[in-house]
Amino acid sequence: MTDPQHDVSVLPITGRHRELWAVHNAFHPTTAPVPATRPRTVVVLRGMAGTGKTVLAEQYAALFHDAFAGGVIRLGPFGHHAPEEFLSQFQLALARAISARLDIEVSGMDLGRLRDVFAERITIARKKVLLLIDDVPAGLPSVILDHLLLQSVEVFTLITSRGELSLRGATSLDLPGLTEEEGLRLFSEVRRPVNEAERAAIVRLVKRCGGHPFTLRANAFTVQNDPGPLDDGCVLALPDTAPQAIREVMTRLNLGARRLSTLASVLAPVPFPTGLAREVLGSPDIAEFAQSVQELVSRGFATRTEGGLQIQALAAEVAGAEFEPDQFPELAAEALRRRLSEDREDRHGFLLQHARAVTERTTAHRIELLRPIAAAYRNQGDVFAAGEIYAMILADAAAAAADFIAAARIEIACGLYDEAITHARHATTLAVEGPDRSAAASIAAQALDCLGDYAAADHMVRLAYDGRRPVNAGERLRAVVAMARACRLRGRPAEAVTLLEATLPELRASPSDALRAELTPSASLEYARSLQFSGHPRRAREVAAELVAAYRAEGREHHFRCTEAELVRADAMLTLDLQALRANPSDQERWATELRELERTYEKRCGSENPLTLTATALADRALLALGQPRHALGVLGATERTVVRVLGEEHRLCYRIRHGMALALAQLHEFGRQADLLESILEPQVRLLGRTHPETLETRVDLGLALVFSGRGPRQRAIELVDSAAEDITANEAIHPDLSAKALAAKRLVQLPHPVVSALFTVEELVWPRTG
Repeated sequence: MTDPQHDVSVLPITGRHRELWAVHNAFHPTTAPVPATRPRTVVVLRGMAGTGKTVLAEQYAALFHDAFAGGVIRLGPFGHHAPEEFLSQFQLALARAISARLDIEVSGMDLGRLRDVFAERITIARKKVLLLIDDVPAGLPSVILDHLLLQSVEVFTLITSRGELSLRGATSLDLPGLTEEEGLRLFSEVRRPVNEAERAAIVRLVKRCGGHPFTLRANAFTVQNDPGPLDDGCVLALPDTAPQAIREVMTRLNLGARRLSTLASVLAPVPFPTGLAREVLGSPDIAEFAQSVQELVSRGFATRTEGGLQIQALAAEVAGAEFEPDQFPELAAEALRRRLSEDREDRHGFLLQHARAVTERTTAHRIELLRPIAAAYRNQGDVFAAGEIYAMILADAAAAAADFIAAARIEIACGLYDEAITHARHATTLAVEGPDRSAAASIAAQALDCLGDYAAADHMVRLAYDGRRPVNAGERLRAVVAMARACRLRGRPAEAVTLLEATLPELRASPSDALRAELTPSASLEYARSLQFSGHPRRAREVAAELVAAYRAEGREHHFRCTEAELVRADAMLTLDLQALRANPSDQERWATELRELERTYEKRCGSENPLTLTATALADRALLALGQPRHALGVLGATERTVVRVLGEEHRLCYRIRHGMALALAQLHEFGRQADLLESILEPQVRLLGRTHPETLETRVDLGLALVFSGRGPRQRAIELVDSAAEDITANEAIHPDLSAKALAAKRLVQLPHPVVSALFTVEELVWPRTG
């Protein structure tokens, strides 16, 4: 039910010609156009509940459809969500729309990438698109609202809201009540006045209710079949607020229509399948159910959508307050549980919102309804929203070992390693089967790896298997992939290569499609990383290229593993090309010149925003440090970082490498406090992704210890421990570059000196930051 198509032929709209023209004039102003670097225009329709904002937006989409050759994209409504949930729901809705409209795989894309991909495809198609975003909560900060804007000149965005939105570049149109003439016409569509006195009485009602469309229409249905005249006595007895007027009509509906409206009050105020409603209401008679639906539609209380029905929010609220819900929450919970378990995840759509609403009304099937909600957030890459749902699941006494394992995986992604360890260990106590116990222990070990506590992680793995061999192929292959990753993180990438070379052929030949889909991409990426780290760039480039090609063949070029594989391939290609440069790195000026030439070569061949070009750009930017140009280096590295984050995201090695270069520049500028802050921000991600003993992580550990000493921040003992432990790891690894070894030994001596002596050595920068770039 993504992007539901509304049946506009039955939408209750009368008048509003001025407002329709105001929207169109805002989209096609006679003044100078908005610069092409920004969205063409954004229009916000504001008005109180029931004034017809959504109806007007849909009517505009229907009347002016020829102006939008790219069609209409509908997102929302969102008004029933808490403000802090809005962006997560918007991300899910946008992902479903992109998947349906463009037929591309969007799992794992964050909101920024989704917006960029969508805007890019729409711009390339060169067809104007109308984006309807319905019922955006009022009062959201502009930093959130800015995420609604798609950066394409082909996108026209029409937003409805009940209040003020601080949205840059938007034209706000207040939707007032109907005029006296429009109100009289709306009322007359249901009950036509027979003389001037009746018309005057209706006009006075229009004034009294402020021209509220729902109030007028509901009152008209209340007196539709009354035999008496519409005199002042009759009209004055009619309510002047929408809820009261709706209540009067609701009590006159047939039982089926009343029950259908009451069911809607239990669900979320979004479309639902008619089959779901019939199942909950126990309505086997199709004709009787259709009659109830028609009764609601004819009174403006419901709208038919493609494959479903949407009850107007005010009507559902009134029905929920007026009529007993019977066992609707429990029956709806059972029906939703069954549908969510049977349908494919990509078809869940609005069912997830209904499930969330039902869990707030009943405890029946609560965990079973929350699990697919958490899975939807997880699959879309919104790990923090998924974590919130898993917290609700784990608070339930019925939570199983699998729930604690899934929650621990999400907590690792959120950087909550201690919580992940606690929940994974608890899962081992709940697990009744060996595979569950080993999976839980493996997750705990991963969290410990992220903290760099390899001894504790290895202990967890030994406990997981307790001397036994994995009982099935799936468990064994998962264990091998996890072991290979652990070897690489511990600075033994050659062992990881050996493990994976023996395992990948078996994995690719596995008869289980699910197992291949689960493990092959992660195992191949781990293989490419380990090949590169162990000094085999040519083979690493080939493996990474194969993985990128596989993702692109499936239309998943924006998946985070595809991005990471592209970066591994870029690293490998750059390693090979650097070997062919004529200059020696010790000839710093010539080395920097040739790096810029290499960058320009990549840009001509691949484009300025290709991962290979960006990797070379970062290296050339860092080379400025060796030339004694820290301020210039800081500026260009900052610009490169912004491009990398926009194009590739920020959770990868290239971003950490750029930020480390910026930290070196800050050190040369003697801005040690800022340097310490920057290094603190990348150390934990580097340990998680590269390992505690990877050369880049080791250098960060040394530099952070020095930055803490020079800035006088924190206890001196922490700085000493950082440098000493890094120096020990460097000494234990014969493959470490001599420059880094010399730097670590100099730092080890320096951090032991009293602060006044350290301050006197500020000019001896070559001992602390060798200008190797």
